[in-house]
Amino acid sequence: MNILIIERQKKMILETVTNNEEKQHIGDRVMVYYNLHKHTFSVRYDDKVFLHADYVKLGDVEFRVRKGGKEMVRQTEQKNVHAFVIGNLLDYCEFPCDNMPQEPTDKIITYDPYKYDSFVYKGTEEPVYKAKEVDMINQKNKLFVINEINSDVLSESDEIEGVPTKYTYITLGLFEKFKTKRYYFNKIVPVKDESPIPNKIKLEGIDGDFIFNKNDIYFKDQSAYIDKSSFDNQNPNFTLKNQQKLSSFIGITSSNVREALEKAFPENWNEQDKIFTPGLRGVYTIGEKTNDPLEDWSIMNYFDTKDEIHSLLYLKYFDDLKEGKEINDIVEWMSDLFKNDDEYTRMLVDRQWDSVKNGLELERLSVKNFLDKVGSDNVTYYPHGSKMDRWNGVDVTINGVNYQIKPLKTFNEEDGKYYINTYGMRDYKNKKSVNKIAFSSRTKVIVFDNYNYDVLSKNKAVFNEEPLIID
Repeated sequence: MNILIIERQKKMILETVTNNEEKQHIGDRVMVYYNLHKHTFSVRYDDKVFLHADYVKLGDVEFRVRKGGKEMVRQTEQKNVHAFVIGNLLDYCEFPCDNMPQEPTDKIITYDPYKYDSFVYKGTEEPVYKAKEVDMINQKNKLFVINEINSDVLSESDEIEGVPTKYTYITLGLFEKFKTKRYYFNKIVPVKDESPIPNKIKLEGIDGDFIFNKNDIYFKDQSAYIDKSSFDNQNPNFTLKNQQKLSSFIGITSSNVREALEKAFPENWNEQDKIFTPGLRGVYTIGEKTNDPLEDWSIMNYFDTKDEIHSLLYLKYFDDLKEGKEINDIVEWMSDLFKNDDEYTRMLVDRQWDSVKNGLELERLSVKNFLDKVGSDNVTYYPHGSKMDRWNGVDVTINGVNYQIKPLKTFNEEDGKYYINTYGMRDYKNKKSVNKIAFSSRTKVIVFDNYNYDVLSKNKAVFNEEPLIID
């Protein structure tokens, strides 16, 4: 048997996980505030507090101050919760924590409602609205910036109380349940506003461009919503478009995106060989994000099947048309964009990375947990871009058996059916190379043959055959 052993990836997969316990909502976008009663941080997801922690690490961070709460503090001199740090949850230590990192001495961020309108750097009192990574340590100073976003920090003139005044969105949908009726703008991205309007928020996307009163818009994770009554008052003639893949109508398709990537970076394009699929190497790489110089598979290779990227390209296409740019060939236009518009391309790469990084981390952890339980000296690992990984759906081969491995969240049996809660689930029955599907956690591995099951959602599947359970 031909065995492809990638020692570097083996080491990465088998390295010790930072924490001994599985943690909730790692990778999810959360809102953190200082709990005035418990004297520690409260961490909220989907409008519910699920954690109190003395240490919280966040990525892709926003610092947000609610104007009404700030003014109430100044008027009544009574504290209330109105200042939040919002970001992707990377790590935490639950309250009470005996093993917190030491406080650094610089890049400290603070907030005082009596002195400031926003979060500020403690040393200079300069406003700060965003950061790449932040450590929140429940000691004297509370907040520390680890990596700043210099190019994306919006100036005070472009902000209204710490909230950007202009966003792009990918989809617009109507939510109706009982008395709740709202329009949701999904996958929003803050963008530079050349002409901000006081107390207004702009939202631009495929379904139209809108301007709303700031107080009518509410932000939640990567979405914004407005009550239907407010929306209808300002847009009485609006009707939702039929949300088919509008980008494909103008030629932004998987095959054209791949062709554009090859044209943009011919020196980095590698043709298919016995092991790897065709794709880019050495440009915008996974290794740049993970600090692994040997990992040269490009994040841009995932552009071909990512609807969000296609929609963002669609928006950019029409922006260029509005500015009078002549576009005769969609592939040539995308190729020129990827090659010459570094700022927009980097934004696409960052958005793509946001969608795959948590999956890659969960995959790595799941494989590690699986191997810790199963163990074998005869293991084949398949690197990013390999045919077995990308086309055939195989994560590892052990003693000649091919496994697709998923994280195990919960497992229960009802009337001979076996329900699995996981992440990133899909139907692998058409992947003939996959022999078994394994779901793994730190304490349990559950293995099914790759047949006789139904995928209920990306997070849930039901199997009709009894599994092998390894505790």
